[in-house]
Amino acid sequence: MSKIFNIQIPFFPGFYESSLMNSDTSYWAIQEELEIYLQADYRKEHPEYQILTEDDLDFRYSDYKHDVAEAFLEAWENRAPEIVLSAENPSIDSPRYYNFRNDELFADVELRDDWKDVMHQFIASNYDWLQERIREDWTSYDGFMSFMSNDIDEWDSHLFEEEDERYISTMLAYMMYRENKEIRNDLAMSALEDIYAGCYVFITDDAKERIKEAVENGEVHLYDPAQLELPFV
Repeated sequence: MSKIFNIQIPFFPGFYESSLMNSDTSYWAIQEELEIYLQADYRKEHPEYQILTEDDLDFRYSDYKHDVAEAFLEAWENRAPEIVLSAENPSIDSPRYYNFRNDELFADVELRDDWKDVMHQFIASNYDWLQERIREDWTSYDGFMSFMSNDIDEWDSHLFEEEDERYISTMLAYMMYRENKEIRNDLAMSALEDIYAGCYVFITDDAKERIKEAVENGEVHLYDPAQLELPFV
């Protein structure tokens, strides 16, 4: 029977100065939306927006992160090894401070009933490469404390007897990387493909109140679609 594990999704770069989000993401989204608001055609129907400045706009960070995480998980599922049947229920684990790690993405990943056989075969076929990678990736050093074994021969029990989700997640990552060394960039680009940051820009409540007062004070006049325009002869 297939089995579901809640694992950390490999290759997710997080939202702190990463390919998914950085200090310029909201800035440029706000600049682009402000430019749209101030265009002549837009101002014709919404003249009240002519008094907007970038300080009147804000960015829905939580909505953006949620949608990007879902898009990333979908992209990951589409590129995952065939033993992955589904990946659902994404959740983001964010650190209190970004001193030592970035955001992590977790999801319920369903593996095919023969996932152990497939992983066994992958390990056997890539033993030397895995031995070197595992030793390099999981050996503690000054500034890094590893909580995983750096000995490939110890991974068998962690994977197939204990079914440790950390090792399962990492082995899936090795399987994906072995097939595509650009997998990290491919996933990030795919996740952002259909995400338009401008959709997450909004006019603040304070700005709306200021616009309302400007209209009431006659500083700007709302467009009346019923108003007739005199034709030029």
